[in-house]
Amino acid sequence: MFGMSDPNQTLAQMLRYFEEGRYEMVEVMATEFTSMLLSNKQRDGATQTLLVKGVRILAQVLSIRDKHKLAIQAISVLLRERKKLEKILLQNAPELLAKLTPMEQDYRTIGHVYMEAGKNSKARKFFIKANKDTPGNVAALIALCQVDGAKTKHAALLASAIKSAGPVILENGAYYLRPQHAPGSQIDPILAVLETCQRQHPSCQEQADRIRRECDEIANGVQAANKRLQTAMDSLQPKHDYYQYS
Repeated sequence: MFGMSDPNQTLAQMLRYFEEGRYEMVEVMATEFTSMLLSNKQRDGATQTLLVKGVRILAQVLSIRDKHKLAIQAISVLLRERKKLEKILLQNAPELLAKLTPMEQDYRTIGHVYMEAGKNSKARKFFIKANKDTPGNVAALIALCQVDGAKTKHAALLASAIKSAGPVILENGAYYLRPQHAPGSQIDPILAVLETCQRQHPSCQEQADRIRRECDEIANGVQAANKRLQTAMDSLQPKHDYYQYS
């Protein structure tokens, strides 16, 4: 129907439509795309990779379109087919394993599908898995706290990840925390969790205050928009101007 003769092209088109918010079209394409690939029982590594990417998009789009039962079916296919893909790569091209979408990212996708479907305990389980897989995972910990709402008992864990996440960064007009080895987040949802959690852990307020202070300092030009980058640049500058001695 969509000229599936080149699956790579079809996948690229689906991603483009997804970014443009044309979800109904993406759902139709992704459903057809994944069932076509699933029916091919002799899948090599390249085809299996396309299948995993297609199922990932399908799960997300079904969840967005409130088709929660189907989205939950899609994430179980995602986990199963990803495992097969890892097995194929391990045997034939282990160097490509590092190029896969990080496991924590799929755990977060699955967590969000469950959260949207109102299955909070399953959502929690996958956000915790994402943080276990990649410690200090601010994105996963925020989602974990959002599942619980103001009563969350995980806010102190979030505060501790935020403490080690490094300075606030200004990027395209928005403030972010970006840990070096784990996914970060824009600061609004972070502050929402830290400042509204009912089990007031001192570290929550401390980190909320630090974030607000650093935003003010960036806004007033006291702190660099990206302190980490600035420090790295400064360390590359020669300490002396050798020409002044010539």
